[in-house]
Amino acid sequence: MKRIKYLNVFVIMLIIIYLLYFIGNIAVVFLTDIMEPYGALSKGFLFGNYTQYIVTVLPVFTFLGLLFVKKGLSTIIKEGFFNLKSGMQFKTGGKLFLVSGLLSFLFDFSILYDSKSFNLLGNLGQDFLLMVIGFSLYIVADILQNGSLIQQENDLTI
Repeated sequence: MKRIKYLNVFVIMLIIIYLLYFIGNIAVVFLTDIMEPYGALSKGFLFGNYTQYIVTVLPVFTFLGLLFVKKGLSTIIKEGFFNLKSGMQFKTGGKLFLVSGLLSFLFDFSILYDSKSFNLLGNLGQDFLLMVIGFSLYIVADILQNGSLIQQENDLTI
């Protein structure tokens, strides 16, 4: 249970980092004119001026997934390992990670294909890793839900 608490603290730190990222990104994109000199350059991008907004919005799915993982960990800390609530929260978090990884992969791949530059090749690996984490969370959620059912059946037989 001690490691679950450490993981919970780590997820809280990640949520705080994402919040700072969002605040900084929103401040730079919407409240300053920092992109003004690059207006002509951004028209050459695949998505044009919308690229900066897409880059700002894509991590929202990962952030929401982290919130569901945090809820699932808190439920495990309060109610024990095998319960249906934490399983549902992990499953939702896993789905959000899968969506985030897939959308980011498609976005990065389209930019990679359009620019014919291999600078974003590392991003594709990160996107794939996010999809693997999402799928792993989905599997963990299944294990927790099956364990909860087995525990309930065991409690009934006793």
